[in-house]
Amino acid sequence: MDNFLDEIIDAAIREDASDIYIQSESPLFLRVHGRMAAADHAVPQGYEIDEAIERILKVSGARAQLYDREEKDLSYTRQTGTGKEKTTVRFRVNLCLTKKGVSIVMRRLKTVDPNPVNLGIPSDLLRLVLESSGGGIIFIAGPTGSGKSTTLASIIAYLVKSRCLNCITIEDPIEYDIPEGMGNIIEREVGTTTLSFERALRAAMRQRPDVILVGEVRDPETASAAIQAAKTGHLVFTTIHTLMATQVPSRIASMFPVEKQEWMIRELADVLLAVMVQVLVPTAGSRRQRDRLALATEFLDTKDAATRELLLRGKYDLLRRQQRSGKIGWTLNQSLRVLVDSGEVEESGARKATNDPALFMQE
Repeated sequence: MDNFLDEIIDAAIREDASDIYIQSESPLFLRVHGRMAAADHAVPQGYEIDEAIERILKVSGARAQLYDREEKDLSYTRQTGTGKEKTTVRFRVNLCLTKKGVSIVMRRLKTVDPNPVNLGIPSDLLRLVLESSGGGIIFIAGPTGSGKSTTLASIIAYLVKSRCLNCITIEDPIEYDIPEGMGNIIEREVGTTTLSFERALRAAMRQRPDVILVGEVRDPETASAAIQAAKTGHLVFTTIHTLMATQVPSRIASMFPVEKQEWMIRELADVLLAVMVQVLVPTAGSRRQRDRLALATEFLDTKDAATRELLLRGKYDLLRRQQRSGKIGWTLNQSLRVLVDSGEVEESGARKATNDPALFMQE
């Protein structure tokens, strides 16, 4: 069955699966919208998994490589369609030996839209990105599954397409295929091409970057390295799990010992350009269509000295009031109100997405 690998890939594309799991003497599985599900396709009787390995590694006797190295990480490209409908689909693949034989895990790298406006990313953020030539750090915040990685990948794709820049991305894992453009892009993945965010960030300082994407700030070492990169004139993007823009400084500070927290807030305030919180809300009448989601955002512009002073003094209530007034951004409730008033989302969906229920539909 020479076409078996192609068949399961085509099935995964039809199902919009993010991952494919193939293992010796086991059923096939797909991960669809984050959930594991048995695939309709079964491994044909008599099918040797070595055939799939050889297709992926493009060499005969490929299983011997696994015995030599125990596991292998690489990419795999599949052409689908014909004529003008022909497209290229890329996968990040891990091959390894298991108790049952061999495991093949394939993660689909989706091509991101290089026009962030099409995703609903606000023009205020894009304008700030284009004007930030002196370096600084921008946080994209929000709960898990809110599309933070999609936003960052789209912004990087936009920059690479429109400007001749050297961009370095550090992710865990790489989720998107960023198209080539005018600029250069160096993509690194924690666990495969680098050991940690911190090590990759320190290496990036020797690669003359203009823009650095750090997939997530998870620990004090990564936070410190990202802030230092911003202090040396680089534009840094990263994500963090907070629900309000004004929570970012205290969230970063909480990663450090008590005696260092005040110092870290000062360090961050020196380079913080903006925070955008985002959530995805089902559009009106789309309960059964998971791909129909509207982006709601909260934005805090912190590039001005007066705003940074409020951050240093911990005047978060005053910052929220200025957000509501439109002087330095807007709140998530205000964004949700616009979506509800336009009929794009239902009030019940917006109410579930708010980060400030007490003021919902009042701002």
